[in-house]
Amino acid sequence: MSDSDLEEYLPKKGDRFALKDFLAQGQQKPKSSKTSLMDRLRDRLQKHRSNASSRDQEPESTVKIPKLNAQKETHRVHLGWYHFDEKKKSYLHLRAKSGGGKRTLMLNKSMNKESIINECLNLFFPNGKSQHGKLKDMETELTDFELKPLEDEETTLGDIIDRAKLQFVHFYLRTRLRPQTSNENTTSSIQLNASQQSTQPNETISKSSNKDENNPKPGKSSPTKPSSNVPQGLTDTTDKPVEITEGAKGDVLIKDGSGENLDPDPRDEDDNLSLPDPLLFPVWEDSLEEVAFTRNEPIQTVRTPKEFEIVVHRGQVLRELVAFFKVNPEVDFSSDVITATIVLPNGEREQAYDSGGVMRDLLTEFWDDFYERCTTGTNLKIPCLRHDMEAADWKAVGKIIALGWMVQKILPIRLAPNFLKSVLYGIAGDNLREEFLQFIPQSESRLLSSALENMENIDMDELLDVLSTHECKVRVTKENLGAVIDQIAHLEMVQEPAFIKECLFEVLITYELVMDVENEFQKITPTSKKLITSLQCEESESDSFKYLKKYIREIDSDSRMLRTLLRFLTASDLMLYDSEGKYFKIQVQIVDLEGIARRPVAHTCGRVLDLPRMYESYSVFKSEMNAVLNSNIWVMDFA
Repeated sequence: MSDSDLEEYLPKKGDRFALKDFLAQGQQKPKSSKTSLMDRLRDRLQKHRSNASSRDQEPESTVKIPKLNAQKETHRVHLGWYHFDEKKKSYLHLRAKSGGGKRTLMLNKSMNKESIINECLNLFFPNGKSQHGKLKDMETELTDFELKPLEDEETTLGDIIDRAKLQFVHFYLRTRLRPQTSNENTTSSIQLNASQQSTQPNETISKSSNKDENNPKPGKSSPTKPSSNVPQGLTDTTDKPVEITEGAKGDVLIKDGSGENLDPDPRDEDDNLSLPDPLLFPVWEDSLEEVAFTRNEPIQTVRTPKEFEIVVHRGQVLRELVAFFKVNPEVDFSSDVITATIVLPNGEREQAYDSGGVMRDLLTEFWDDFYERCTTGTNLKIPCLRHDMEAADWKAVGKIIALGWMVQKILPIRLAPNFLKSVLYGIAGDNLREEFLQFIPQSESRLLSSALENMENIDMDELLDVLSTHECKVRVTKENLGAVIDQIAHLEMVQEPAFIKECLFEVLITYELVMDVENEFQKITPTSKKLITSLQCEESESDSFKYLKKYIREIDSDSRMLRTLLRFLTASDLMLYDSEGKYFKIQVQIVDLEGIARRPVAHTCGRVLDLPRMYESYSVFKSEMNAVLNSNIWVMDFA
């Protein structure tokens, strides 16, 4: 329709333009591939939003979705090997180079103790042999992850998994050589009786004697046909009569009917006859005048103790100590001599002889740096993942834990006890919620504790804000608040550090460190009462010694200052004890120091404190002691 015809219906020109524009927009235009793709994407997003809104309107389902791992018929299991050392009189964990190592298998949950033992024997005794002997000479038993023997023969792998609640289950095969008697050696030896043909596979070569009726002359035996079951390495002499005689030097000689010696010169390379290796088959003579070949396993050499010197720079102890154990993983804490030296920032070594104090100072600084850089939490801490800490670095940390405990009885007491138990034994306790409340900030801990007691008297906005910082994804009610807190605790204290725990456990399980973690933590945690009890002073009635005890009582509420004072006195911020379980004594000596030279001087190796005699008042003593401890300068210039 032309504009003139349209003018009859729409007199105004603007109306006509609006109508034409409206009609033009309604015309279908071909869409490009890019436009159609965007349309499909919009449709998909719209469907997703509609489904999400419909799910929000539906009531919450009370049906629990079963876990996929619980439905599987198989489970991942780690297998290891402990062999009894007759010299050390204890079971030793065998590494991969000794035929052991950690083996990972997927086993059926219906397998019982006998089936698991068979799997271990197939791994560690291929063809019935190993570096430590034959399977037939071994006594075997199976232990669980706690190194306790499994008594119940009918208990299945699934039962153990349900009882332990572990993601990875460890089993260890324990073996020990059976004690052998002379009768057993005689029975297992190889017999070749000159008077009769034996049908048994194991025969002995009997020396000729005057008691034999078939031997008219001493030193000779009547010809006979030996059994075809001859020792490996000896040719079959079935087709020829054999004569056994005794040489001039007492050697046993074997001759055939033609008079040729069947024991040729071993240097003759053309003859394929050879006697057994004397190292593997030594000859012995028993009371029955029989010569037997017995199996003798090669003697294992004892490792010679080595000397290691740990040299680290003050302020770089964390990085350099980890690097040391990455380079020297073979250090044996029970036999090797290990000394420590600390280098000052100016490049000079501290003038201190390490008789224990330098090592304690080194380990204390290491754990202080570790808590700051590699952990999260407040009162209790959990190691966290770092991009610059790989598996080898965390395994080195495991060695440092073993070093501290075996050499100085030092433990990282600020780590959560459940975490430390899991890296030592692979299991954890059931008080995870209690530790979680010490892991989070105190303000959050007080709020959650109040909510667990009475949720109606707290600010819900503040509670939801705290839970949102821990990425809570469910609607919290009075009924499910405890379960939600337990789930968050398990996520942050068990699941997130799982890789770290696996690395530490792989190292620490080899040392078999036996301890009650909670009791040890409680025993070595410093308190003012423990510290005052450990002080000894010949001049106990002096004012300086009384000022010192009063100062210790005042800082009892400040755990940081108490640990700092203990480190100043002993080079460790823990209450360490001797082999009898008694705390080490700290000897206080009252000395005459005045003027600018007046200051407390600690000899950490011997746990001795030189305390000036003259102080004007307790306030002066307190100010000078605070100045020393708050300086945070730890330099040893003498032992």
